[in-house]
Parts: sequence; structure tokens; C-alpha cells
Amino acid sequence: GPAQSGILSDREVVNLFLHFTVNPKPKVDYIDRPRCCLRGKECSINRFQQVESRWGYSGTSDRIRFTVNRRISIVGFGLYGSIHGPTDYQVNIQV
Repeated sequence: GPAQSGILSDREVVNLFLHFTVNPKPKVDYIDRPRCCLRGKECSINRFQQVESRWGYSGTSDRIRFTVNRRISIVGFGLYGSIHGPTDYQVNIQV
């Protein structure tokens, strides 16, 4: 979206990227407090602890299943593809 639209300068795009990917977070020139009521601990769930080369695909669905004892908010997910370059995929994601 905004990063490719030209609304932000190249420096602003880099600053946003750094803000969301590094710790400690660099000082920014904008308000970085959440604008919504989502508060609490952030937890990252990974299907694989590390991937050194590749894993085999057996034809079954990959999935992460977990249970919680309170309301949670899912704020994002990642989908990874071929190590051999660009490839088209058809996927079905259910949350």
C-alpha cells in the first residue's frame, strides 16, 4: 500500500520498516502509540523454529493449531513459498 504509492519518502519507508522489525525500536517522528483498544502481550507463533534449507511437502495441509483461555486478536500471518524463485500458488487460509 503506502510504501509503494509514493506518499512516503524513501527515508520514511525505511524508518517504518525499522520501527516494525528491530529492537530496540528507533526514535520516530510520528505518534507510535496504538490507535485502537488492542492491548496486552504480543506473542509470535512459528510453524518451524528454523528452516535451514527446505522441508518436504507430503500433500497434506500445514497448520498451526492452538487453544486459548481468553479473547485474543490475530494481527497478521506470513505465507512462504518456493526457494526456487517466483511461483504461483493457490491457497486456502482459514482463521
